[in-house]
Amino acid sequence: MRSIAVDSVASLHLQIEAMKLAFADAYQHVADAKAMKIDGASLLEPGYLKSRANIIRRDRAGQAVAGAPPSGTIYLAAADASGMMVSYIQSNYMGFGSGVVVPGTGISMQNRGYGFSLQPGHPNLVGGGKRPFHTIIPAFLTRAGKPVMSFGVMGADMQPQGHVQMVVRLVDYAQNPQAAADAPRWKIMLDGSILLEHAVAEEVANGLAGLGHRIVRASPGSTEFGAAQLIHRLGDAYVAASESRRDGQAVGF
Repeated sequence: MRSIAVDSVASLHLQIEAMKLAFADAYQHVADAKAMKIDGASLLEPGYLKSRANIIRRDRAGQAVAGAPPSGTIYLAAADASGMMVSYIQSNYMGFGSGVVVPGTGISMQNRGYGFSLQPGHPNLVGGGKRPFHTIIPAFLTRAGKPVMSFGVMGADMQPQGHVQMVVRLVDYAQNPQAAADAPRWKIMLDGSILLEHAVAEEVANGLAGLGHRIVRASPGSTEFGAAQLIHRLGDAYVAASESRRDGQAVGF
């Protein structure tokens, strides 16, 4: 990615195509670990990832379908002086969750069961004793087994898409956390269209459309693009960032 200009048509195209393939696999295979028909680790096996990457064409948008791997909200980031880092997310889902409150506690129960499938035979089919597919993804970046960054981009299925965009900007383009969080974003919608934030350059939008992506422009102030919080460790110091699109704050004490 470093050889491709940041925020260019080529850069966004590759990220979007990779995310489309990842979603196709996730929606087909991911469920409660006990119900999955494949080993979840096989989705990250280098050979399989290479085979999926080889599907991507640089000259046009593709139709993403699930592969066959080999078998086998609120977000909080925290870090202390010792180097311990925490990545935490909490969400009741569907507004106030299930609408059921634990008597005497005021605690509203979550409604993540909405994420189950009703398709017969699907590994994520609703059932007793199973956990549903969900989008709770507190993220963490490590290097050589040591913590580098605690981060998250809350916002339903924007979470994995936002995580990809944060890591690409930080690792491939060496942007600082706040620049990465403030930069314009894209989002793959459930109907396959690509929603672009209003700050994405018009020539980039036109270029993506020319590659076959179905582009939709978001209105200014759209809440579709999630909310990022990041703490990045640099030597013995930290660099923190808080989303400019939502409420939040980076605080040190």
